[in-house]
Amino acid sequence: MAEEALKMQSKNSHSLDPRFIKNLKGKDFVLYSGLLDLGHQIGIQSLQIEPIQYPTKDNGNEAICKAIVTSVDGRVFTEIGDASPKNVNVQIAVHVLRMAATRAKGRALRDFTNIGMTCLEELGNTDDVTSGDTSNVIPMQKQKQKRSSNESVKPETPPQDQNSDPPKTPVEKTKDKSPSGATISTAQRNAIMSLCTRKSISEQELEKQIEEAYKSTLDNLTTSEASSLIRSLQQAA
Repeated sequence: MAEEALKMQSKNSHSLDPRFIKNLKGKDFVLYSGLLDLGHQIGIQSLQIEPIQYPTKDNGNEAICKAIVTSVDGRVFTEIGDASPKNVNVQIAVHVLRMAATRAKGRALRDFTNIGMTCLEELGNTDDVTSGDTSNVIPMQKQKQKRSSNESVKPETPPQDQNSDPPKTPVEKTKDKSPSGATISTAQRNAIMSLCTRKSISEQELEKQIEEAYKSTLDNLTTSEASSLIRSLQQAA
């Protein structure tokens, strides 16, 4: 019994470094590097990768890999990882085989280290458009309320000076919301459409969500609003 207790104490002495935990819109994700670090603390005998499917035009350039983690005490953990241009960011689209291998290793290491958090590398094509630090991200509902508050204190333009001016266009409205006037990038738009496809969200549902949260349309979102929308879609059921 004492020996078993000692083993349990030794096992519990290993912990995941908080530096390897990333929080996106209130949900924690673990970095692959953190899983690998914890795995080596516990004891890895070997970590092997076996390509199951190479990316070709016939299979939509989808790569599938199998990872096998063997611990120093002989336990074996096996997992599968996939990657294609549809579920990776645009910078990784030409390296889907490597991403499939990373995802497979991450999943196997999660089983081995008993970490329930999703690996950040599994999120798909959104990690290059979430603006890194999310400490200042405003949730969608609060962002809507903040915009309403800002609009309520805007000084009204004297009618005698602006009677002949035409109403603002959607483009002008977008510039009001963003000092830089920067609108949604191609990468952000592709990421949003890819997430909608994966989560079965129709274009009508997407436009309704954007209208309710941002009082705008997809093409008129600012870069910061697009990043916020991407994080929201990631957390959608």
